[in-house]
Amino acid sequence: MTNQNSSPTSLVPSPFTYDDALKYLDWLSVFGIKEGLERIKALTAKLGEPQNFYRTIHVAGTNGKGSVCAMLAEMLKASGLKVGLFTSPHLESYCERIRIDGANIPESDFAEMIFRVKVCEVECTHFEALTAAAFLYFKERAVDAAVIEVGLGGLFDSTNVITPELSIITNVALDHENILGDLDGIARNKAGIIKPNVPCVTGATGKPLEIIRATAAEKNAPLYEVKPLSLVPYPLSLKGEYQKFNAAIAIRAAEVLGLSESAISRGLADVKWAGRFEVFETASGAVIIDGAHNPDGAAALRRSLDAAFPDGRRVWLFGVLKDKDFATMIKILFRADDFVIVTEPQSERAASTETICAALSERGIKCLAVKDNVEVVERLLSSGGDVKIIAGSLYLIGAVRSKIPQI
Repeated sequence: MTNQNSSPTSLVPSPFTYDDALKYLDWLSVFGIKEGLERIKALTAKLGEPQNFYRTIHVAGTNGKGSVCAMLAEMLKASGLKVGLFTSPHLESYCERIRIDGANIPESDFAEMIFRVKVCEVECTHFEALTAAAFLYFKERAVDAAVIEVGLGGLFDSTNVITPELSIITNVALDHENILGDLDGIARNKAGIIKPNVPCVTGATGKPLEIIRATAAEKNAPLYEVKPLSLVPYPLSLKGEYQKFNAAIAIRAAEVLGLSESAISRGLADVKWAGRFEVFETASGAVIIDGAHNPDGAAALRRSLDAAFPDGRRVWLFGVLKDKDFATMIKILFRADDFVIVTEPQSERAASTETICAALSERGIKCLAVKDNVEVVERLLSSGGDVKIIAGSLYLIGAVRSKIPQI
């Protein structure tokens, strides 16, 4: 992979501040999610098709896609390339979503990119504006390659205007059923990122894999399948049993791209990805933060906890969105002697503490409802549990992660 970019264009100061950009994005959020690529195509056309000025890798999947993106970006960086990374959602700052060589976009540059999207005067959604801003920033900063994470689904996601060098579908499980439909519908939607003659790597299994195979064959796209028990012959900095499978997918993708074993090894050793079985050492013991927000993610977290911390009493800080299958998540995550502090994520879609506590009580699990974000962390840290875990929603993690005092 080589750089085929022209030299970067200097960024012109805009009248937008970072707060202005956030207000504009909040205003766009009112319009919600809209299917179709016509708006993002009109927007990128006005911006000069910035997504075509560097090579791209496109990553979809129900779970693990953010981790795979981070691993692959680090491998590409270890190959000597300047690498952009676009992911979502963020934990604490919008600037986390747009990175180059591991560094967040500065707030001033973020404001500039959002301003330049706004003045195009193209009707767009919140995520479409962010996608266009990322594409533009990567062009302005002359990246060699960019790893682009799908926001939702694949086929109609605003990132699906790129022609990537490689497509990746990490896995397919139930999530966002109200938008994407049943498992078959979800698989067809994610398979929508497969492009004619462009290789695809997938860790999907079962019927979703059959759908991906059929789509790849129809588009003459070489398909590389990664099996669930694939071995990872390199040290991995990210913790959690499920990261081994994510690493296997990233390794296969790197091999298809022709990256060296040295670059793969260094990338896996150096990669960082917040909020995924992230361990904080505190004065009251270890606190595990994990972005498990659907049944498949909950099962992966439970396996990792049982492997790393099989003994001891577990105390949880748990908050989830009401459109998630939290009943199944509760059944998977919690043991009979667990204690759960229930709170509400910072989202209008948050499930109420009353609803979650009722579901926990039905299973005989003791719980306490606390809504204040500072107080919930204090309650968690002062609990007598041997292992403390924060999980259920990335919105929750983003609100409390910085409040955990590390030693």
